[in-house]
Amino acid sequence: MSKYDDLFDEVTADESLFREKGVLDPLAEPDEIHARDAQERELASLLAGVHEGYLPPTVTIYGPPGTGKTLSTRRVCREFASRTDAVAVEYVNLKECRTLFSAANEILFELTGEKKGAYEGLDGVFEGIWEALAEYPEWTVLILDEIDHVQHDSNYDPSDFFYRLLRGEGKLKRGVDLSVWLVSNELLEVDLRLDSRVESAMSDEAVFFPPYGPDELAAVLEPRLERAFREGTVPEEVRDYGVAEAARRWGDARKALTLFRQAGETATERGLDQLTRECLETNLEATEREATVSKLLDLPTNHFLVLTAVTGWDQGGEIKQPVTTADVHSILEGETFPEALQLGERAVRGVLTDLETMGLVETWIDSRGREGRVKQIETTFEPQWVRDNRLRYVEESTYLGADTED
Repeated sequence: MSKYDDLFDEVTADESLFREKGVLDPLAEPDEIHARDAQERELASLLAGVHEGYLPPTVTIYGPPGTGKTLSTRRVCREFASRTDAVAVEYVNLKECRTLFSAANEILFELTGEKKGAYEGLDGVFEGIWEALAEYPEWTVLILDEIDHVQHDSNYDPSDFFYRLLRGEGKLKRGVDLSVWLVSNELLEVDLRLDSRVESAMSDEAVFFPPYGPDELAAVLEPRLERAFREGTVPEEVRDYGVAEAARRWGDARKALTLFRQAGETATERGLDQLTRECLETNLEATEREATVSKLLDLPTNHFLVLTAVTGWDQGGEIKQPVTTADVHSILEGETFPEALQLGERAVRGVLTDLETMGLVETWIDSRGREGRVKQIETTFEPQWVRDNRLRYVEESTYLGADTED
């Protein structure tokens, strides 16, 4: 036997609590969608307009991560298309697209399996898109996921991109009936900043996916937990505790699945024959951090910069919380931040409102006697997490480095 035989023997559990751990993979598509009946009905009602000769030019599907937006939208659209010869559905994820040119090219690739060279520009890409869609059925539903990652770059802006997509000459000339479904988090309006001509071309159809409550999250998790764990290894009271905590902290099904998987691994490593509340609590903090860091890395640049200031970061100084709006603005005007990244007070206030809506900061009014009333601001999570992930944000964020066409 080699050392690897011993190594693999050591890490292979004799009595694992799991029967089918892969069921807890957050990216695995379930057989059935639970707790989203109302949203599925809204989506289906919009699609049914085809039978009356109409689909809205755009539909916005929005809500926090892990609330079933993409899964439900893709499933309902594809099931409808499978029953309706006049409708085709295409899905494109734009998260990795760093420019508007690459976003358009990704759409073209989904339609044709080919991409255009940078020398052909956005005009060439859209010409290819319209030529491809002219061969499609009468109606096409184009689902664009992670749409909030679409941003200005050195050559084009989102208004230009969407105007071409919704009102492009090539589309009108060929009589292409296209309905664009935009899947996004709550920052859609903040990030795109579309001009009036594009906003007028976009319909007001929207479907909201709220965070899961305890009962909804239980409906999502219970079928998966029954398949993932061996019978009798997850006591009902422990399951209910984990579901309640996941709903209270996140309302995110993906994070809840991760929590139970990690807790099951902890129980197995400890040689337990059942999942315990302590195993869940051991992993709650790690999952909380993972969920928050994921949200931080997904923020637009201005939002992340304001968070660095909310943590009181200025040339490596100590964390100071709470802070005031004036403190945040003062830090952002300091030598630590280049002039190109500095924000005015009005912009700072707007970003802080967004961050509070996302649950990343909380604010309150502090009365200071003769000095008046001052708004206090602090993060809802461990502020050190912002500092720990500054370099990672620079390296991984799709909101930086969007200057080069690809």
